[in-house]
Amino acid sequence: MNLKKISLVLVVSTLMIFISSCSKDDSTGGVSLKAKAINNNPTSKVMFNAKSSANIITISSFKININEIEFEVEDQDEQNEDLYSDFELKGPFELDLSNGNFSVDITTVELPNNVYSEIEFDLHKSTNTSSELYGKSIQIKGTLNGTPFVFWHDVEDEIEVDFPNSSTNISVAENQLTVVITFDLTTIFGSTSTIDFSSALDRNGNGVIEINPSNADGNAAIAHQIKNLLKENSNLDDDD
Repeated sequence: MNLKKISLVLVVSTLMIFISSCSKDDSTGGVSLKAKAINNNPTSKVMFNAKSSANIITISSFKININEIEFEVEDQDEQNEDLYSDFELKGPFELDLSNGNFSVDITTVELPNNVYSEIEFDLHKSTNTSSELYGKSIQIKGTLNGTPFVFWHDVEDEIEVDFPNSSTNISVAENQLTVVITFDLTTIFGSTSTIDFSSALDRNGNGVIEINPSNADGNAAIAHQIKNLLKENSNLDDDD
């Protein structure tokens, strides 16, 4: 190989290294991902339903199973997929959100520097045979007018959650962030709920009001309403 060809190879190689270094940023930031159930009930978890005279509901347990979590970038760029690609976390993540308004840890992850506009997660039935959630994706327990109730659903669906202020994003730039997925139970069981819980009854007489899609107590329609409200009232928060 003559000197001119060697020089050309060196120039091309140097240019490729330069382009590669300019097109990819390997810097990351830490994101602590958490979840919590919001229960803004002013009277010690006693909630009155707006559609009936005095349904007194207490919540004692809330569990949910998530199979996959995805941080979605704000702008997609097909020419630079290594720079502008969504970031996925594989589960399952079984969460016990029974502890009032306090958050629980899901995971801490290093994300590539980028702006992430929202988080998408998959509700999925638990496959853990030793779990109370086995075969279910959501379970809520409590009492309805003094009678124990159990709501569960086996829905498998994708849920996209964003900050209430749509202009707020998850901006990762070699920093440390906390992001909280919030499930607002107040909108389901509180005074402004659109569900008439007076029709939720223990029709098979086993001492428990069963609210689920199997319809053992004839409460499948209410189970469907609870599931939809839970999906519609899930958001992101950056305040732990």
